[in-house]
Amino acid sequence: MRYDVTIDKRLYAVYPEIRLGVMHFHAEVGEPDDRFWSHMDEDVLPQVRAAIEGREWSGIPGIRGSRSAYKAFGRDPGRYRVSSEALLRRVRRGDELYRINSVVDVNNLISVKSGLSAGSYDLNAIKGPIVFRKAEQGEGYMGIGKGFLDMENMLVLADDVGIFGSSMSDSTRAMVTQKARDILTVIYCFENTIDLETLLAMSRQSFEKFASASDMETWIV
Repeated sequence: MRYDVTIDKRLYAVYPEIRLGVMHFHAEVGEPDDRFWSHMDEDVLPQVRAAIEGREWSGIPGIRGSRSAYKAFGRDPGRYRVSSEALLRRVRRGDELYRINSVVDVNNLISVKSGLSAGSYDLNAIKGPIVFRKAEQGEGYMGIGKGFLDMENMLVLADDVGIFGSSMSDSTRAMVTQKARDILTVIYCFENTIDLETLLAMSRQSFEKFASASDMETWIV
């Protein structure tokens, strides 16, 4: 059964190219996988680094739309970077990516390959249906490794408790740890030209191969 995820329709009047790629699955979250990191270091990262070398960030698919959406809703994309851009900046510099756990690492694989931000959330920490909406004045949360984040005018995921996720940085409340079993992954897409169906298929294969994901369902909102 699909988890209840919707987009606030008022967002389209400001920026019409909003879609969410969603995956719901079960997994035994484990330590970073050696096979995964061999694949990343030997295959994925060299190809990604070559593809983005010398390019303007605003011209890279995925990042381009995310930056445009941030501007449309009143946030400076140079100051508040989408998480995929932050990852790709590390890749371009040759810095190592953080090794977190089997699910979050695949999450970051999706981001560096697509240019789109992706967030994975522990559904045990989510209460009620999820809506993607604009954060209001005074809304914020404790970001993972970042302290309190003021999220006003950011596009965020919210449940009955409040906001918990965004394409910039996620909250500690719903982050995936090794205790998580029921997981929701959201790919934040702000460009109609991106083939989200194909990206979801690739993402599914990666989660099943490297994070032992099972009972997976994927869809686009």
